[in-house]
Amino acid sequence: MTVRKLKESNFALLGKWCWRMLVDREGLWYHVLVARYGEVGGRLEVGGWSDSSWWRDSGRIRDGDGDSGRGWFGHSVMRRVGDGAETLFWSHR
Repeated sequence: MTVRKLKESNFALLGKWCWRMLVDREGLWYHVLVARYGEVGGRLEVGGWSDSSWWRDSGRIRDGDGDSGRGWFGHSVMRRVGDGAETLFWSHR
């Protein structure tokens, strides 16, 4: 496997985790992440020196930090309001 494909595979796997954080909020793994990193406004918190590199990278592809290829997940996913139960009017774009 070349380095380029390894980077693309890593982005894809991190994107899968970001997707799971959006759609599966009742799983045990999600509750563990909330207990470890915290949740603000219905969204898992990212930041700080005590975070793992996996967690920081997940936040980078979700939110971006100006690097090439970063923030693509947050720009590629749209939220549908539906009944509004999972949408926070003041927090979500």
